[in-house]
This record gives sequence, C-alpha cells and structure tokens, in this order.
Amino acid sequence: MSLKTLKPLLEKIIEHCSHLERRDNDPVGLVHAYDEDADREVAALFSSCLAYGRVELLRPAIRRALTPLGARPAEFLRTATIPDLENLWPDFTYRMTRGPDLLDLACALRSTLQNEGNLQALYLQGKDSAEPVAQRDEHLRLASRFVRRLRSRRSRSKMVRGFRYLLPDPADGSACKRLHLFFRWVVRGPDIIDLGIWDKVNPSAIIMPLDTHTSRLCRYLGLLQRKSVDGKAARQVTQQLASFESADPLRYDFALCHLGISGRCIHRYCAERCPDCPIQPACILIADGSSTGV
Repeated sequence: MSLKTLKPLLEKIIEHCSHLERRDNDPVGLVHAYDEDADREVAALFSSCLAYGRVELLRPAIRRALTPLGARPAEFLRTATIPDLENLWPDFTYRMTRGPDLLDLACALRSTLQNEGNLQALYLQGKDSAEPVAQRDEHLRLASRFVRRLRSRRSRSKMVRGFRYLLPDPADGSACKRLHLFFRWVVRGPDIIDLGIWDKVNPSAIIMPLDTHTSRLCRYLGLLQRKSVDGKAARQVTQQLASFESADPLRYDFALCHLGISGRCIHRYCAERCPDCPIQPACILIADGSSTGV
C-alpha cells in the first residue's frame, strides 16, 4: 500500500481513538493532574522515566514516586535540601528501579531548577542559535547532552544501572522510548494528550517513542522495515510519518500506541477484532495467524 493511501487510515485511527478516556489509562494522565507548567515538567520527567512495563503496574508506581513531592513538585525540589530528599522513597521498588534511583533523579532536577530554572533551559545549553530547534539531528544532539548533564547531577558518586536505565542516552543507539515520550509530552500540544510547555522546540524535530509493541504495528503498516527496535528504527518511523505531517510527525503516535494498550490489536489475526480495526486495509497480518516482515 502506498504512503498516500495509508494517511487516511492513520487519520481514521485518530478519529476512532477516545483520547480523553485513553489518557486516563496512560502515564501522561497523571501529569495532567498538575495545574502549573513547572510542576507538569517535573512530573513529566518522573512519569516518562518510569513508563515501562504494564500500564496497570506502571501508573501506581508513578503515583508512588510523585506523591512525596507534593502538589507543587517543582517548588518542593527547588527549595529542598539533600537531607530533605534522602528519605522520600525508602521502600520504593518497581522492577529495576529503586528508591536511590529516584533520589538521583530528584537531585538532578533540584540542581537544574536551582541553576537553569527549568528543564528546557538545560536542554538548550549548547544550542548554536536562538531559533527554535527544528531538525531531528540537532534535537538528538541536544537530547544526548541533556541526558548527560542530568546524569552528572545525581546524588551518588557512582553511576548505577538503575539510574542509567531511567535516563538513556540517544548517542548509545537505543530507541530511548521513554526519553522521546517525555519530549513528545512537553513539545507537542497543548491538546488533550500533550502538554506543549516547551516553546523552543518544534514538533517536527522530535522522535517517535518506539517500543516493541508500537514497532510491530509500524511493521504491519509498512512504516518500518528494520527488525531491531533501536534508534535507527525510531528515526525511520518518524521520517515515514513526516511524509504525512512534516510539521508534526508524532500526531499519530498516541492513537497507534493505544491500539495495543487498549487490547484492540493482539498482534495476530483475530476474526472477531481485525475486520473492524481502522488499519485493517493496510495491515499485513493474514488470516492464518502468520505475517510477513514482522
């Protein structure tokens, strides 16, 4: 199927996605609970860093991480001392993340709020011009520096695996799904889903938050040919989507992602589900349950 034919199907995905209902089952829904942009930015980083695993488990984990920061997490972190932070998550455990990893993240945020004022200012350090970031290559360079600077502001002297996992570096070649999710939230919008609180980055520059499930859907639609779910795959999908919406290639991300999260797509042919799916005319899954290129 040609990309020209595929675009109306992607638009149908958006049309069929109950965005507000899905937001309430998505980690970004927890971020929308805050009223101030400064607090949303802090909550977005915490929430995106922990957005791994099953939704029914990760959302309670995010709540447990955010609750000790109170209703105004940005102000709390800006004025907190290190001893104030040290006992906030004594028993926190979520898969490979532990309380000391959250302390490292909180200390990195505290330092940034005290020195740069917000995360966008830290991200923009090293930018060559005053123009908004509009190119994906420049965004990835700045994103890598952003991660390395945050990592350097941790509480522990040694970089441990748990904290490194929370803040992956795009320069390492991985898909960095959760980091790109953070950028989508703060750059796109404001709308029902995304926050639109960063004004110095264009939506055209950000990268698809690609994981195993979304990459399968993109392969079914012919948007992805790579078998690996890595940085190159995320950029390939983004480039394909940019052919539909060059100014906003991630317009389709949330609806695509929630085909899987909602259980609508089970990654194999299903006679009860597939005929009514909005992407069925373009999907490469076939009736005997096998597929091509998946």
